[in-house]
Amino acid sequence: MFCPKCGTQVAAEAPYCPVCGMPQTPGAPENPALGYAPMVVPMPAIRCEKASGSKWIGQGWDLVKSDMPTFAIHALLFAVVSGAVPFILQGPMILGIQYSLMRRMFVGKSEVGDVFKGFNLFVPAMVAGILVSIFSSFGFMLCLIPGFFVVAALQFPFLLILDKGMDFWPAMQTSMEAAKRDWGGYLVFVLLQMLVVFGGVLACFVGLLIALPVVHAATVAAYQDVFGFEQRTIDNAR
Repeated sequence: MFCPKCGTQVAAEAPYCPVCGMPQTPGAPENPALGYAPMVVPMPAIRCEKASGSKWIGQGWDLVKSDMPTFAIHALLFAVVSGAVPFILQGPMILGIQYSLMRRMFVGKSEVGDVFKGFNLFVPAMVAGILVSIFSSFGFMLCLIPGFFVVAALQFPFLLILDKGMDFWPAMQTSMEAAKRDWGGYLVFVLLQMLVVFGGVLACFVGLLIALPVVHAATVAAYQDVFGFEQRTIDNAR
């Protein structure tokens, strides 16, 4: 469902809008938080404990290939917008790209404007983006290997925010819990994603306009296997 005040997508069981704090139940008391109320959502079940990196990369490529011009534009917009305001806008833009890929997967269409849908969940997406960037940077500074574990652990927070209505920190914890079930498989998945990005760099950087959507599409495919998208999320994307 959507907040009647600001239009943000809100989980059915959430008492308040995660962005404006508006009560979602008629007659409910006002939220004491100043404009932002973390949602308390139970941890979703992990349906698939084994990572399938090569399968997810293949599914990601098939998804991007089905509408390559739109996703290339998304990658370009991501670079321009995120570069204009580093860290702050990165999370919402990532969520927007992944939303568009999810929409293509289930609805069969995607639009250029979909990349900005992440701004409907601006606060949790922004904070998740900042934390993911900080943790990843520190991880790669610490002898490189911890960085791979951080990236593996934080594959899904943006989709958990979008699909399950989770706040940024529970979403990050849930993503880590999924990776803990198969660290080796998720590390292989990350390496494959990095190889895709490296291939895009070798293609005179223009290949990044395809490589980056493929990486995010692979994450969307992985999320569908691991958690599964809620029917309400798919319905809202129609």
